[in-house]
Parts: sequence; structure tokens; C-alpha cells
Amino acid sequence: MLHSPKGKLYIWINFCIFAQYNPNAMKRITLLILVLCGATGLFAQDFDLPCGNLNYKPEVQTVLLYADGNQLNDPIIPLEDMVERLTLSFDIIDGDGEILNYTFIHCSHDWEPTDIQRIQYASGFESDRLDDYAFSRNTLIDYANYQLRFPKEDMMPTVSGNYLLIVYGDDLNDLYFTRRFMVVDQKAQVSATVPRYPDDLALTNTHQQLDVRVAMNNYLTGNTQQYSYLTIRQNGRWDNAAEGLKPTYVYPDYLSFEHNPQTVFDATNQYRRFNTSNFYFQSENLAHIRQTDESFEIDIATCESRARKAYASYEDIHGEKFIYVENEDLDNATEADYCRVNFFYKSEAPLTHEDLYIMGALNDWCFNESNKMRYDYRLRGYTCSMVLKQGYYNFMFVTIDRTNHEVLTDLTAGNHWETNNVYKLYFYYYNALKGYDELVGYTTVNSH
Repeated sequence: MLHSPKGKLYIWINFCIFAQYNPNAMKRITLLILVLCGATGLFAQDFDLPCGNLNYKPEVQTVLLYADGNQLNDPIIPLEDMVERLTLSFDIIDGDGEILNYTFIHCSHDWEPTDIQRIQYASGFESDRLDDYAFSRNTLIDYANYQLRFPKEDMMPTVSGNYLLIVYGDDLNDLYFTRRFMVVDQKAQVSATVPRYPDDLALTNTHQQLDVRVAMNNYLTGNTQQYSYLTIRQNGRWDNAAEGLKPTYVYPDYLSFEHNPQTVFDATNQYRRFNTSNFYFQSENLAHIRQTDESFEIDIATCESRARKAYASYEDIHGEKFIYVENEDLDNATEADYCRVNFFYKSEAPLTHEDLYIMGALNDWCFNESNKMRYDYRLRGYTCSMVLKQGYYNFMFVTIDRTNHEVLTDLTAGNHWETNNVYKLYFYYYNALKGYDELVGYTTVNSH
């Protein structure tokens, strides 16, 4: 154990926890530790778990990670000005205020741990305590809410790229959750358009194609084709992200990503929505609200397939969630209650080759047992219940093929070119001298 990469990381993290209580000892032996790191590979990027937005404990709920104080902002910050630009907030149901810890690792453009030493991408401590918490007040479901503003000056990324935030208990064997964030060094200008007609005219009314251009000025080298990577996300989704795209054409002053089937996305539909910020007001798309001894319970109005219905335009927040209570005198972090939300999707018969899921930020864009719907023959439809914190939510019903695991909206929501999606574009350039992928360009583009 002690000679394994994970064992070495365990020793270092526990040393840092000790050092926070013994700052003088830290100063005397920091230099020695740094020397030993180079000899033993203590900072080696050996992380054998998926580098995704995952919860490892059921009591972890409502993990928010966003930039510049806005819940709807993606967790991406500029390299030149990053101090405390990110906010992390999460709840531990029935938590008693245990002290947690956090660290982060650098990842490649396709979210694999980068094979470089930590001292090459971060300064300061290896880990830090997460001890800013408060208990919920006047809620039926008790929880402890944790808050963190980072990066801190004594623990900060020093290069651009993808990063994975890791929150854990006593050691890395006690994982709570992981979340992705990015640091961008804007050296390239990324732009994109969504033409009315894609290259494949058969997809005109159901898909959206992106034509992307990246201007890199003097940053281009002779290995541009080899070292360039483009990632495109539709709204907050990672399941259908186009990753590792190579330029179609390389011009003297810009790169072009065109005529690539991977830049063509199912257009889907506008997200459904509901609001639970006030338990005493039955807002849009809520069928019933009731209070039990244990919690509030809400029934979402019956849903059914929109696949064969005409497109209807309305505002949404692209599948995201926004946590708040309607009463402005209450604290959203500690006085918003949890409630059980019941979904019902009307269907005369169960699907034969697919499973039905609820997609959106309400489940961190993941697909697991908590958002998988199950067919009820008595009710003639699919049901699912989720425990959610008060706020405004978007969601969409999707199917996942049991064979190829493809996530589709063809049967549940349909696909309409008119849908207003937001596309997020990340341009990476491999730094051959330092051995990692730099994130040198980022932008967002609305389809309409």
C-alpha cells in the first residue's frame, strides 16, 4: 500500500491535514517533501476512477459548482484571474458537520488524468479542509450545507486545461463526489455558426450542425493538425459531447471544423419545467402539493410523448436547475427544504428495446437508478420519484437503447431544428514541451 501511487497520495494528503494544525512544522519540512516528491513520484496522476461529475454517497445532494456567483454559469475560469472565482455548494442529508477535504488533479482534453507531476500544474498544498458548513433551519428534511470559494492562493492551478475536483473524508478511499472544472488561457478565438441546412439535407428539420472556426494568430505550429482538439457540448450534456475533433482544414491564420458528422447534433426539443420554490402555491406543471410528517411531496402534471406534436417555443434554462426559495428573507443554502417529486409519463405499453430516463441537471446529467423510470401496468405509464431541493428545474424524458446505450429523444420529445440549444466549445492544444493539453479557447453559441 505504501509503495503504490494511491498509498503515496494518501500519505501526502494526511501530511497536509496535519500541517494545517502545525504550520511551523510545515515550513520546516516542506522543502524536504518537495525534494522527495521528485524522487518518489508522489504527485503521479494515478487516479483509477472515472473523471466525471459523480456522487459516491447517497447522502450527497444538490452539488453546485459554478463561476462568478451565478448558479447558471459553467465552472470555467480564466488562468490570469482565478482566485475564488468558483463556488462549490452541496448538502449532506442528516449530516452532523464532519470535516471534509478536497483536492484536484489535471486531466487531458478527453478527461483522463494527465501524466505529469502535480508541481507542474499546481502550487501550494496538495489538499485543503472543507469546513465551512451550516445546518439547515426550519426544514422537514435535515441537512448540512457546505460552501467553498476556490481556488485559494495557497492551493491553485498554474496551467490551463481540464481539472477534476475531488471531495473526500478521511482519505481517498472515502470519496464523496467528483466534479469537473476548467481553466482557460484564451489564446485562440473560437466562433461557430448553425446553418439552416446541414450537409445532409435529410436532417434539415431534425438536427443542428455547427461550422466552427478557430483563429490562433501566432500560436499555430507545424503540428497543428496533430496537436489540436475540439470538444462541443450541447447544453449541459456530456453523454453526446463531440470530443477530440480534428480540424477539417488548416489555413495560415485559422482552423476550420466543417463537414464533419460529429458536429451534427439531434436538435431535441425545449426542456420541460417546474418550480418548487413555494410549497404553498401550485405553479405551472404541478398537479398536487401535499405535506406529510416527513416531507413535502409534489406530483408533476402527467406527461406524454411530444414526438409527433408540433414544436412549441418557450423559454427554458437549457436543462439546468436554479436553487432558491421564493421568500427573499430566507437563505437559499440552508432554508430551502427538500421534497419528494413524483413524475408520471403516460404510455399504453412499456418500451421493448429501450429504458426511459429523466435527463437534466436535476440528476447532474447522469443516468442511474435514481432517475430511471419504471413501468406501472396498473397506471399504464412510467413512474419515478426523486428527492430535490426547492428551486426551478428543467428536465426531459429520454430513452437509452439497451444494446448500444445511445441516448435519444426520438420517441419522447422529438427533434426540431427550431429548438434553442446552447453549444459550448472548448479548444485544446497539446503542449509537447510540457506534456499536457492546454485549454486555449472557449465560447458558447446559441442555435437561434
